[in-house]
Amino acid sequence: MSEPEVIELRRYPSRKLYNKNSSSYVRLPEVAEMVRKGANIRVEDTETGEDVTRAVLLQIIMEQENQQAGTMLSADLMMDMIRLHQSKASEMMTGLFEQSVAFIRSQQEQLASQVSSSLVQPWTVFDPAKMQEMQSEYQKRLASFWGGAMPVAGMPGMGAARKAEPAEPAASAEAAELKALRARLEELEKKVAKK
Repeated sequence: MSEPEVIELRRYPSRKLYNKNSSSYVRLPEVAEMVRKGANIRVEDTETGEDVTRAVLLQIIMEQENQQAGTMLSADLMMDMIRLHQSKASEMMTGLFEQSVAFIRSQQEQLASQVSSSLVQPWTVFDPAKMQEMQSEYQKRLASFWGGAMPVAGMPGMGAARKAEPAEPAASAEAAELKALRARLEELEKKVAKK
C-alpha cells in the first residue's frame, strides 16, 4: 500500500489557503474533501513559517459540527475534552481516541468489503451474530488499552475481572476468527444449496 499524497498548503494572513501542489487557491470544503479521499495535508503560515495544520483541521471540524445533519461531538463530550485537556489523562485519552477511530475505520472497511461481496448473499451483511462479534472485538481492544486496571463505564465486566484472562496471541486469534468464518461460510452454502 502506497503512502498517501502529502498536499502542501500555505495560509496567508487573510486566511486564504494556497495549494502548492496544484498552484491554486483552495477553500476549506475542498481541503476537507482532499482529506476524505486519503490525502495528508500540511499547512504552513506564510508570515511565521509555523505549521498550522491542526488549526486548519480544527476549523474544518468546527464547520462540519455547525451543520445540523452531521454532528459527531456532543456538548458533553466537548466539555469533557476541555476538562481533561490540561490533565495527565489527556495523553491517555488521545491514545484511546486514536485507537477507537482506527478500529471504527477498520470496521467500516470490513463492512464495505462484506457489502461488495454480498451481492450473492445480501442477508450476511447485517448478520446480528457478526455485529455482536464486532462489538465484542471493540470491547476487547478497549479493555486491553486500559489494561483491565479500571472499569469502563457502560461496559460491564470490563474491569479487574478481565485482567485475570490471559491475552490471546494475535496469530491464534486470527486463526480462530478464520476458522469461525469458514464454518459460517459452509453453513450458509448448505442453506443456499437447500433452496
